[in-house]
Amino acid sequence: MKICIIFMPKLVVMPNEKRNKRVATAIVIAVIALITIILESAVGSFPFAIFSFPLNILCILLWLFTLCHLYRNRATSTIAQMMLSREATWLSLLIMAVTGIALGLERKPSSDSWAVVTGILFVLSHLTFVILRGCRVAGGIRWRFTLTHVGLWLALVAGFWGAPDREQLRISVNEQPSSEAYTIKGELRRLPYDIRMEDFDIELSANGTPENYEARVNIDGISITLRVNHPYNRTIAEKVYLVSHSTSVVGKRYLILEIVTEPWQWLSAAGIVMLIGGAVLLFLRGPKNRKS
Repeated sequence: MKICIIFMPKLVVMPNEKRNKRVATAIVIAVIALITIILESAVGSFPFAIFSFPLNILCILLWLFTLCHLYRNRATSTIAQMMLSREATWLSLLIMAVTGIALGLERKPSSDSWAVVTGILFVLSHLTFVILRGCRVAGGIRWRFTLTHVGLWLALVAGFWGAPDREQLRISVNEQPSSEAYTIKGELRRLPYDIRMEDFDIELSANGTPENYEARVNIDGISITLRVNHPYNRTIAEKVYLVSHSTSVVGKRYLILEIVTEPWQWLSAAGIVMLIGGAVLLFLRGPKNRKS
């Protein structure tokens, strides 16, 4: 509704502030979407490899500093007001739902598109503003709110900013020790330890196809047993998977192992624990009755 004030000798129409904010929000979102489409067409996939450690740490600090500065000046900052609006909340939920469905329907999920990166960064920024606004009240810290929201924030940050540091290698091993692994792009990586195959067993079905198999390998002097979907946790950030086995033309057996290194996995685990803790506290509290 427009509020009209008669001011002689002409009529002045006061703008609807709420409508203007929605229009500004729509314009900002449209501009971001347009830039994303242009970058996707011109550059291709998002260059995650550039933002590996320590550049991702510097980006996080700069990103958080910018968000905190905008929050402190939220009374005059259009961006802060937009990120704290109800429309931003609905948009974040929509982005998470659409991104999850899109990646789930792909045969080979790819999270390095500019659209996915922009959407996740928007969700993280909105969540940061929500945490800054709601973690404290007059009586102190809102622990249930803080644990659930900060836990979700840590899990998303670890997956997003930690993605450039994730490394996936494959190595072919036989009875001879080897440390030469290769990336998906075929680049050579030398492991700081040796791996050699000790033996492997195969269980065949009635028609002769493999049903189950396990392998015994020696990793850095430690003898372990690997099975499909049962990796060996060499460290808190490194897992070794059994991918395949084969016999060459000359009868020489070998294994294909996959080594996945995720240095940010501990942060993701901490976020999940906090998220579960906050959910438990919410459950123990139960519904709160308010008198009108």
